[in-house]
Amino acid sequence: MSLPKLSSINPAFHYGEIALQKKLGIDKEIGERTNGFIRSYMPEQHRLFFTSSPFTVFALVDDEGYPVAMPIWGEDDLIESPSPTQLRFHLPDEVLNMIQNSLNLDVMAGSKIGIVGIEYATRRRNRLNGTISHAKKGNLTVLVDQSFGNCPQYIHKRNTTKKRRLVIGGQPESNVFYNVNMTTTTTNVIDTRARTIIESAETFFIASRHSSLGQEANEGLDVSHRGGKAGFVNVKGNTITFPDFSGNKFFNTLGNILLDPRVGLCFWDNKTGDLFFVKAKAKVEPIESKASVFKETEFKGTAFKGAERFVSLSVVSVTHIAGIYPYSHEITERSPYALQTGDWK
Repeated sequence: MSLPKLSSINPAFHYGEIALQKKLGIDKEIGERTNGFIRSYMPEQHRLFFTSSPFTVFALVDDEGYPVAMPIWGEDDLIESPSPTQLRFHLPDEVLNMIQNSLNLDVMAGSKIGIVGIEYATRRRNRLNGTISHAKKGNLTVLVDQSFGNCPQYIHKRNTTKKRRLVIGGQPESNVFYNVNMTTTTTNVIDTRARTIIESAETFFIASRHSSLGQEANEGLDVSHRGGKAGFVNVKGNTITFPDFSGNKFFNTLGNILLDPRVGLCFWDNKTGDLFFVKAKAKVEPIESKASVFKETEFKGTAFKGAERFVSLSVVSVTHIAGIYPYSHEITERSPYALQTGDWK
C-alpha cells in the first residue's frame, strides 16, 4: 500500500497517526512534544524495567495477517537486554506451543513484533516495537525499532500471584490450585462464556498493525493497554465497542486501524487462567471529537462520559485457551482516571 507523505515534526509517526493528529489540529503540538521521545534504543531505565520481568504482552501476526495480543511468562531469566538496542526472550515450552500451535503466530527472524510491559504495582508502562533478529525454539532476540514510555492513566494497580495448577487427574501440591486441561477452541461468534469475560473486563490489550509491515521503524506492530471500569467494553451480537479515552494523542492503535482494520484483542479470566483472543476488523468513529474526561461523546445515541471517540469491532473469531495462564492479577487500587469515566447508557 503506497501512502502519500504527510509532514510531521516527528518522523517516528506514520501516515495514519499523523492524519488523525492533523484531523484534530494537534499535529504540530504532538510533533514538538514527542521529538526525541520515541527512540531507536532503550534508555537504561527501560532496560532495567524489562529485565525485571514485568507483566509483558506481545503483538505478533498470525497466518492470516491479523495481529494478535498475547501475554508471555517464564522464569527469572525470561527477559535479558544484551545492549540498548536488544531484548532477548527465553520462552518456556507452553508459551512457545501457544504461539506456534494454538495461535499460529509468526516468530521467524525478520518478523515484526510489538511489546508492552507493565509494572502493575506502580502502574509503570513502557512500549517497544521491533524486529525479531534471531529465533531458535523459545529463544528470541528483538532489535529495537521504537522505544518509548507511556502514561499510567487507566492502569489499575494489581497484586500478582502465581497459581499452582493441577492438570486433570493429577494430585494437588497444596490447597491453592485449579484444574486445567488447556484445551483450545475457536469459534466465529462470541459465545456466552466469552461475552461474560469481555463485558466484565476492566483491562484488555489490543494489537494493531501497519498495512505494509515494512522496513521503516514506524511500519510495524503495536500492542496497547486499555483500562476502564467493569462494563466499559460493550458486546452486542458479534460486535464489540469500547470508548477511546483521553491519552497521549500518539494514536498508535487508531493510526494503524486507519491503515489496516485488522486487530487482535486479549482478555483473561483472573480466576481460571483462561485466555480469550479476539480477531476483528475495527472502525473508529467519530474521529473529530475532542471531548475531555469530564464531557460526554455520543455514539449512535449513546452518551459516554470521558469518551473522545469509539472503536467498533466486527468479530471474525474468538479463540479460547482454557487454564493456560498461570498468574492472577487482583486489583488493589483502581485508576482514579478510569473511575471518572462513564457507563453505557
